[in-house]
Amino acid sequence: MLFTQCNNPVSENENTYLDIDKRANDLLQQMTLEEKIFLLGGYESDGMRSNGIERLGIPKLNMANGPHGLGGIDDATFFAGGVSFGATWNPELVEEVGKAIGAEARFADKHIMLGPCVNIHRLPIGGRNFESYSEDPFLTSKIGVAWIKGVQSMNVAACVKHYAGNEQEFERNGVNVEMDERTLREIHLPAFKAAVQEANTYTVMSAYNRFRGSYASENDYLLNKVLRDDFGFTGFVISDWDATHSCVPSALGGLDMEMPGPPMYFGDSLMIAVKNKEVSVQIIDQKVINILKIMIKLGILDDYSKMPKGEIGTDYHKMLSRKVTEQSVVLLKNACLPGQDNQILPLNKEKIKSIAILGPKAEEASLGGGGSSEVFAKDSISLIEGLRNKLGADVEITFLNGIDFTTEFPAIESKNLYTEIDGKEVNGLTGVYYNNVHLHGEPVLTRVDKDVNFDWGQGSPDPKVVKDGFSVRWSGKLKATKEGMYKIGINSNDGSKLFVNGKLFVHNWGNHGAKMRSAPLYMKTGETVDVMIEYFETGNSASMKFEWELQQKAKYNKEVLKLAEKADLVIIAAGLTKIFECEGFDRASMDLPGAQNEMIKDVSKVNPNTIVILTNGTPVTMIDWIDDIPAVLEAFYPGQEEGNALADILFGDVNPSGKLPVTFPKHYEDSPAYKFYPGENSQLTYSEGIYVGYRYYDTKNVEPLFPFGFGLSYTTFEYSNLKIDKKEIDKEDILNIELTVKNTGKVDGDEVVQLYIHDIESKVDRPEKELKGFKRVSL
Repeated sequence: MLFTQCNNPVSENENTYLDIDKRANDLLQQMTLEEKIFLLGGYESDGMRSNGIERLGIPKLNMANGPHGLGGIDDATFFAGGVSFGATWNPELVEEVGKAIGAEARFADKHIMLGPCVNIHRLPIGGRNFESYSEDPFLTSKIGVAWIKGVQSMNVAACVKHYAGNEQEFERNGVNVEMDERTLREIHLPAFKAAVQEANTYTVMSAYNRFRGSYASENDYLLNKVLRDDFGFTGFVISDWDATHSCVPSALGGLDMEMPGPPMYFGDSLMIAVKNKEVSVQIIDQKVINILKIMIKLGILDDYSKMPKGEIGTDYHKMLSRKVTEQSVVLLKNACLPGQDNQILPLNKEKIKSIAILGPKAEEASLGGGGSSEVFAKDSISLIEGLRNKLGADVEITFLNGIDFTTEFPAIESKNLYTEIDGKEVNGLTGVYYNNVHLHGEPVLTRVDKDVNFDWGQGSPDPKVVKDGFSVRWSGKLKATKEGMYKIGINSNDGSKLFVNGKLFVHNWGNHGAKMRSAPLYMKTGETVDVMIEYFETGNSASMKFEWELQQKAKYNKEVLKLAEKADLVIIAAGLTKIFECEGFDRASMDLPGAQNEMIKDVSKVNPNTIVILTNGTPVTMIDWIDDIPAVLEAFYPGQEEGNALADILFGDVNPSGKLPVTFPKHYEDSPAYKFYPGENSQLTYSEGIYVGYRYYDTKNVEPLFPFGFGLSYTTFEYSNLKIDKKEIDKEDILNIELTVKNTGKVDGDEVVQLYIHDIESKVDRPEKELKGFKRVSL
């Protein structure tokens, strides 16, 4: 095996660059100022397209989420979540996945895929961690580069996100992130730098948060100084949706395209700014050139119809999805039962006559957390289906969920809602209705709605309001009648946002069917908070519900114990869902929601022959039961082939080979960023510095539950003959490291060899170890 540590930027033929520059400039000369500015914004009637210039044959750019599959399209392949890509430690496989996603994007006539997500796992409760790859910048860089190369090889642009400092969802729309330059450059920027210099990403998405005082979409330091001057980025910068907050600062700060449309700032406001000489025509021209050059590279200004159409949901894509799952599942524990010599896994189906499958994650495939990254899978195989496919009628399979994950709460009653009319307090919320989707202009109706619990179907809220393309803003106060932790949700078709005391609390925006998003809020008896709900509807069905539930002590169905006691084997499918792990909010804790921990512990007492399979995107607390369970598999979010892949792993047809891309701490309080989260007064400082993840645990001698890079196998490996080709190196040298890896067990398996370094003579503090190379081998 050979490790070579060297980073070479991707280069393109200089003549190609000259041709592209000439074509882009020729088009620019034909455009009016109005057309140039028009090109810098989103299309008014579709939140996922940019404007085009039909007169000049410049098409709209069609965009789609997401990081682990083509969003918004039926029949797309739902690959495992981003954290699963990290757990494969296999850039070559991820590049193939990128090609498949690119092919599906081509099939759907999409020009830009909004991914990959390369933010660092700073917190074990990060609501969007499941989309990104790792706590380590080197591993994140390698996986992200592979994804981008794969997608862009299909003439589809990647859009690496979220640049930069978007490591938490709490207050993401306004929190100001502060970190020192070393932390920025060593931990949080390397994956973006690699995306530019190694993968030549065509677009970059600016984040929601502020960085050192300025919003990311207007941040001159991030977008101009670092991205363009330091990294050499030549593509264009797209704002995250509704993440633009200014006209002139954004134009001068390096933003090229405001999304979605119609633009709030890169439209009429930008035209006025140019005419007032606040923004030069040269700056506008450069933004247009940035966009046109990418269009030319993609071939969409040529006869795009002659390019291969692409394909979607193919058998090959299913195979790739299954392979990612097989290579990303991490075997965390595999012990012997008392009095037995063999580890519990792999299972021998000849010795098993009955299996009790318990828990909330068995009946449906675990397709990921919530938010913009969701994919509509053509086919998905649950754990139960996979086991039944594997075992047929030879083994009796029984199932009981045992855990109630409430997906819908009661509507908040009028008695808990208050607003003021003519100086008097009345029950309900004030609703202001607009005949547009942007909450702009003169309202057509203002009234007090006793509650917000509407299902208008394909009708209208009022004869004054249009049936399609309206928006509403409700405002008032919410009062708690009992003390406790409330889950407060908004369930809407299409988009909605909930603000509490003036701050965004739940984000459920976008064109989508009925979908609920919620977040926890602790309230005392009689406590009142200001609430505002924004809602829009574009067409077809319309509904909006403001709901809550007071959280009670979780219980599980004790019938699971009876099933467990009777079965030869128990498999508990536990974990998280998009209700608990979602864009827009962070998890409240590391604990498994509901009474899952209690159920696992109690089941292990009645049947020690119990296996736990976890499906989740972030670490969960296991300390209460890990010693009582002989085998634990961490499957993360395994994608649409979950059931088939897990069945093969359980019964030994596939040897588990995933390695943790994040540290699993024993307790949330052990994590390095715990005491700095979530910041104060919308100010967040990354005071842990470079000591993120294993860099902290190893250096500070804090023992985790499972360390970064950990993962067991059904076989064993032996390392020998380590050779390093230089005893001394300069900073520009390439260091070659060779070693021999031998499979010393009885079955085939994959090993991930990991190379770490430590600078023993550094003039500054360095972590105990830092990942600088890895290689997956099959033996």
